[in-house]
Amino acid sequence: MKRDLIIEQLIAEQRKVIESLQQSVNQYRTASDMDEESTHDPEDFSHQTQAKDMQLRFEKMLSEAEENLSFLMNEKESSHQMIEKGSVIETDKNFLFVGISVPVFDIDGKEVISFSDNAPIYEGFKGKKIGDRVKIGDNSYEIQSIG
Repeated sequence: MKRDLIIEQLIAEQRKVIESLQQSVNQYRTASDMDEESTHDPEDFSHQTQAKDMQLRFEKMLSEAEENLSFLMNEKESSHQMIEKGSVIETDKNFLFVGISVPVFDIDGKEVISFSDNAPIYEGFKGKKIGDRVKIGDNSYEIQSIG
């Protein structure tokens, strides 16, 4: 199984997410930081409040993304015998990672799909073993390995 390679790619993808969120936080921080002593239209203050709200939302998302990165860093040293948070699952069609969600990417011609352990798809895989088949929608997957 290519667990180490998949975890490294997930870390790289999560770092991209963090970088994007940090840029958004900085953008909204700048937009919400108006000089209140200057002459402004009352509508400007309304936009300032909206920008501050967005800044706080992005800061919360950034914090969650950083927690996910920490989780991935800890997973570098782990391995799993059963399907649980942190598992890499190889199926006959793709690789799956349980724990966080990042954009789909390829490893050796197979897609790597990641999803949260809170996602409905996880219930279909939870508790399954190597050799079991899982049907999700119209697709059926055979579990070939778990790591």
